[in-house]
Amino acid sequence: MAKIEENDTFTQVVCFEVSADKQLVLIEAIAAEVERWVRYRPGFVSSTFHASLDGKQVLNYAQWESEGDFEGFTQDPETARLRKAITDVDPSLNPHSIQCRVVISIG
Repeated sequence: MAKIEENDTFTQVVCFEVSADKQLVLIEAIAAEVERWVRYRPGFVSSTFHASLDGKQVLNYAQWESEGDFEGFTQDPETARLRKAITDVDPSLNPHSIQCRVVISIG
């Protein structure tokens, strides 16, 4: 049995259902905001984007050093600009997110 190596790393996984013609547009819009300011927030670790092969989903996997760091990000006034970038792609997007802690990582 694998040893549990739990730590404070906080992960948010967000799934967007999109039309295939907007998949890459959405990724580019979010990634531009991550590049512009999110990555400079305290505790930011990484943001990884996955595009489903059928073109209908975008999965964003973002990690923060702690849940508190993530909460600080959500309170930043710039998050309104990030939300606008998402709704500018498609106002009907209704992302589903889950928040997780790292329990085990196999490299």
